[in-house]
Formats: sequence, C-alpha cells, structure tokens
Amino acid sequence: MSVSEILAELAVDTPSQAIPRSSRDAAAKMLLDTCGCAFCGMEAPGIPELIDLEHELGAVGNASVYFHEMKMALPSAVLCNAAMIHALDFDNNYNHADIHIMSIVVPIAFACCEATGDSGHNCLNAIILGVESASRIAKPYVRARRSHKYFLTTSLVGGWGGVATAARLLGLSTKQTVHAMGIYYAHTCGNRQALLERALTKRIQPAIAAKAAIYSVLLAQRGISGPEFVFEGKAGFYACYTRDPSPPEEEFASPAISAVQELSVKQFPTCGVHHANIASALYLKHEQGFTCEQIKRVEFFLNEGGGTLVSMPFALSKIPQIDAQFCAPYAIALALNKGRVAITDFNPQQILDDQNTLDLAQRTSEHARFANMRLKHYSQPRPGYKYTKVTLHDGRVFEHEHPSAPLNDPSAMNLAQVRDKFKQCVSMYAEVDPGVSEHLADAILDFEDVSSVSEFIAAILRKTPIRRPFKNKGHTKYRE
Repeated sequence: MSVSEILAELAVDTPSQAIPRSSRDAAAKMLLDTCGCAFCGMEAPGIPELIDLEHELGAVGNASVYFHEMKMALPSAVLCNAAMIHALDFDNNYNHADIHIMSIVVPIAFACCEATGDSGHNCLNAIILGVESASRIAKPYVRARRSHKYFLTTSLVGGWGGVATAARLLGLSTKQTVHAMGIYYAHTCGNRQALLERALTKRIQPAIAAKAAIYSVLLAQRGISGPEFVFEGKAGFYACYTRDPSPPEEEFASPAISAVQELSVKQFPTCGVHHANIASALYLKHEQGFTCEQIKRVEFFLNEGGGTLVSMPFALSKIPQIDAQFCAPYAIALALNKGRVAITDFNPQQILDDQNTLDLAQRTSEHARFANMRLKHYSQPRPGYKYTKVTLHDGRVFEHEHPSAPLNDPSAMNLAQVRDKFKQCVSMYAEVDPGVSEHLADAILDFEDVSSVSEFIAAILRKTPIRRPFKNKGHTKYRE
C-alpha cells in the first residue's frame, strides 16, 4: 500500500469505537482551548481585513464565519476561521511534530458539519483522526529536517490533517481521499520569512493550508485526480523537503489513535521557543519582588545556538502585537515588570501604553554563548534548559534555569487551568460576566453530545457576549 492509501484508510475507515475515551477527553480539552483562541483572535490585526476580502470575493455558502452574521462557501469560511484561531499564536503546541494542528482541523470540521448537518460525535471523531494523520506525517519530517529549519511545518504538513478531517465528514471513499491528498501536495508550502520580518502573513499561513485542504477534498469529490505516491515518490514530500528517503510504511500504519493526547496547551501567548525564559522571569519576579525600575539589565540564554527567530532586539513597527509576541526580550521584560504574561497584555494599545515594559525590553538581550552569561550558580548548560539573569542597579544579581519540557507536556495544563485560560481569551477585548464564560466553556466541553454542529456554532461562535454589532462593508461585525 502507498502511504497515502494507509492514511486515507485511517481517515475514512476507522470505526468510531476504535477511538479511545482518553483521546476523546483530550480532544474536548483542546477544543475548548481552540475556541478560546478564536475569541481572542477575532479582531487581531489583519483578521478583519481578511474577512472583508473573502466577503467581497467569496461565494455565499453553508459555513459560518465566527462572530459575524454571514455564511460563506467552505474554503472561504475555513480560511477566515483558521486565521482567527491562529492569529495570536496562542493555539496548541505539538512538541513532537511542530504543528499548530487544531487551527486547521477544527475550522474544517465545523464547516463540513454545517454543510452536512452532522453531529458533535462525528465531528470530534474527524478532528481526532485529522490530528492523527498529520502527526504521522510530521514526526518523521521533523526528525529528518536538518538544513531546512526555515520551512513552516504547520503549513507544510497540517493541511494533510485537514484533508483527512474533511474527507471523513464529506463521505469520500478511500480512493477519493488518496486523490485529495495528492491534490493537496500541489498546495504544500510555508516558510518562516514572515516571522523573520514580523509580517501579518505569519498568522494566516496555517489558514492558507486549511483552505487548500478543504478545496483539495472538494476537487477530489468531483473526480479530479491527484498523484498517489506523494510521500514516498521520486518527487514526493520527503524527497523534496528533507532529501531523505521516505520512512517505512509501518511508521504510518499504527493501530493506536493517540496523537491528540500529545497536544499541549500554550501557557503564554508568544512563540514557544522562549517560554522557559518567561517561566524563569516569573519565578524571579515573584521570589525576589524587585520592581522594573530596580533592574539594570536582563540577560538570557536560549540554548539553541544564538540568533533564533525570537532573540532579536525589540523594536516597534506598524504591528506592535507581532513585535511583542515574537520577541523574547519583550516577553521576558513583560514577565519581570508585571509578574504575568497574559493574553490581554498583547492588545496593541496595551503594548504601546506599557512604557515600563518597552523600556526594560531595551535592556534585555540574548547571549549566544553560555559562557558569556557569567552565571555563578550554573556552571554548564543542561540540554533543554533556558537561563535568565537579572542584574539590579544596586549590584544584586539573580539567576534561574528552567527546563522547556514541562511547558510542552500535555499534562502541564489541566482542565481547570484550560478553563481559566478560556475565560481570559473571551475577555480579551472587554470584561465578560464569569457566569457567561462558564456557560460557554461547559457547552464546548459537552460538544461530543450535540446533535447538530450548526446549532452549536450558532449558539457559541456566531455571537459574542462582548460586542455590539456595527455595519462594515455590507456585513455585521462586533466591537465593544
């Protein structure tokens, strides 16, 4: 069997009873987190403009655009919703596969179920199997990737998870799903240049993959053919993107459905590379109680060879939200100043008004070599650990090391903590009654039991408790 056929059978032929309860519970938790990310991304820079364009160019259809009184054709709605979920880079981590997969499979699953009238149970199955399919492709890619660090794994691989999700919900055969995977290979793309330049393109790249995935499935459904050997072929994915042979077929054929249990919830709305440094900064702030004004300088070591995507000095541009999210000096300074790194701190106006953090970020810098940190309490760097050092004006010095692994562990955020994060996300732009947030969280966690995904979306994601409607370019949006 070809790898595409193995994955197609996984996607469309796996019986519901083969999915363990543990995977369903993990998927429910991740769905709550993903919906929260949609709330805080609804008006992030670039998202209203994207929705306006799709509304202008796209066809009317059966799929809702979250928090807007409009419906679009599936590819357009999926594009808008996926971008919204990923906008603030607060959606899931997948440490073993390096993909923000929920931002792709969830909007695809919801849109397909709106089109077909399907249930929450079947929708959750498709989400779980989409995650599973993408993980089996991504893990060997991440292992093989060496000199190709500037490809964006979510965009390269995540779309195949979206294909699996849509193919199951739209009733494609195994053969049609193989064709859909082949068609998607023609769309495979994604790179980190937008991140290097702090451009808004970064937050829509997974959305581009999601739109391509659902479009590929719709083409296959209509009889368009795609190549079958897109993974192991001479010009297949692994040959092109890793220059290594394709992994053996057995790697794609495990009977276990467990990948969704390996997803972790992000604790901070920033790039995950420097989360351990944020954790160290929070520890030092809470333990020592110094003020921002007392800090002379801050030094940090990412243990990744120096010069990473996030280690550049902080500088404001036209998009302060992205400047802050993808800059370790800013995030560390924020933690040391406020003793927290919350989603509300990344409201663009909040960033501009927080002069203490802006100033401290200028006094925060990376050392590419561990020896240059001149740490008193840590003689050698440990693999997977990050290091933070704070020097005060009075000469006192505080140091801390923190491992990255616990922050990426699926168990790092329990359900109660994810509920708290959800409440913060819902209140990104204005305070929301806690009872309303609790009701929304309960409804999302009960998603598997809903008989109609369309009714769920109308109740939870078509309206928002924190906006009053206004008209813009012919459609209704929500603001404070």
